[in-house]
Amino acid sequence: MKLIPLFTWTGHPFTDAGLVALLLLNDKEKPEELTAEDIKRAVKFASELYARKEWSSGYIHAMMMPNSGILMANPSMAKKRTPEAVENSLLSLLNEPEDENAPICEVCGRRHAREKPVYRSDFPLVGTGGIPNYFPSGKDGANICSHCVFLTQLMPLVAYRLSRILIIHAYPYEFMVELHRDAFDDVVKTQLASNAKNFRRPENFFFHLISDLMRKIEHSELWKNTSVTLYYFVNNNQGQELDVIHIPNQILRFVAYASLVDSSGWKRIVSMGWRKRPSDEEFAEYERRYSNEVYSRLINGQSILRYFIDKTSREVNSKWELLQFYCSEVLGLDEKALEFVKDVGDRVVETLEKLPDNKLKRRVRELENATKLYQFEAFFVGLEKLRQELNIEKPLMTFDEFARILTSYGEDFNVSWKSVKNLLLFRIYEKLHGRLIREEEIGEEETEEVEIYGFGGEEA
Repeated sequence: MKLIPLFTWTGHPFTDAGLVALLLLNDKEKPEELTAEDIKRAVKFASELYARKEWSSGYIHAMMMPNSGILMANPSMAKKRTPEAVENSLLSLLNEPEDENAPICEVCGRRHAREKPVYRSDFPLVGTGGIPNYFPSGKDGANICSHCVFLTQLMPLVAYRLSRILIIHAYPYEFMVELHRDAFDDVVKTQLASNAKNFRRPENFFFHLISDLMRKIEHSELWKNTSVTLYYFVNNNQGQELDVIHIPNQILRFVAYASLVDSSGWKRIVSMGWRKRPSDEEFAEYERRYSNEVYSRLINGQSILRYFIDKTSREVNSKWELLQFYCSEVLGLDEKALEFVKDVGDRVVETLEKLPDNKLKRRVRELENATKLYQFEAFFVGLEKLRQELNIEKPLMTFDEFARILTSYGEDFNVSWKSVKNLLLFRIYEKLHGRLIREEEIGEEETEEVEIYGFGGEEA
């Protein structure tokens, strides 16, 4: 007869984090592998830490579970707080009799809730009691079983401490274990809560963590069906705050892929997300301290295509392979469409490379400065005329291809003519960067009048 494990994954970030702590502390992979001795070992380890002031009043009381009676974090309990007292309190909670007449636990759905209502002092963000309409049950506390409350007491061992508390909830659950391993290792090494490598922003830290993991795993496809949500919260006597940051799967796979196939290119792309671009030596400090527009746009479903190129130095920031993955997997651009744009880019390069440097730069500048659809049209019309003057036999594009470039991608915020423009600039910079950065004075006598061609004046 198969025994039912004492603990199992619940889908709740706080209890699952406690289970992660149990597994990491005992070097186990699955909840069903845990034994009674493993649990006692974890309780003893946690109790020795929680009895210390740095953990009780400086961390648990100040940020997670204020005035906790279970962990004796209430400042009034300081004289009685010993490792043995905290250990006995945790074991008493775990062995608490189950009342079969009580409601079913709202977290795990497996056991009956504690007879005593659960408040935020024992389980973060569930209210203070005394306000029945705060809870769906209409009572003055949450219906949570002793086992789920117990697991939550172990959460501090694997939480990341920034200006608030960060819990990374992931499915499949083995990824949650990996994503919190650094936090647990910090606790073992320093006997203090993990400071998340001194990062100040949860999204910056998370993407940094993914990049670090990829250097160990070296297989981006492992993230294919993974779901990740960041819970960034504080729960103390001054108030309760919670930010829930969902990481779309395609973004997770893109960052993992970028870290694996073009880590230096990905670093350059991220560098473009700060107002002042940091040097290589400054990058780590910027990543720890400042919000980054690339990270923010990724999380909010906005395109980062323009960050793949640097218009100031007229160079690309990544390999074409990474750009292709981003366009197909994140923007949803059809592979054939991307190849078509790439082919058109090669034809544009074929034309531009026949020009002297000064005229080459002016033509590229014309494309860079196109902010209206008619200006984008004019670039191609002018280029077609130039091909005729240069006696290039084949036309730049057929009429159907021209219409496709201008209109087939609509005005969607991710895939539009502006996206096509950035893809073309990527190809131009990739092929002609050396010539585009040559220092060369252009005299007045060499100034060329560029005709403006268009079909509708203003952009529709």
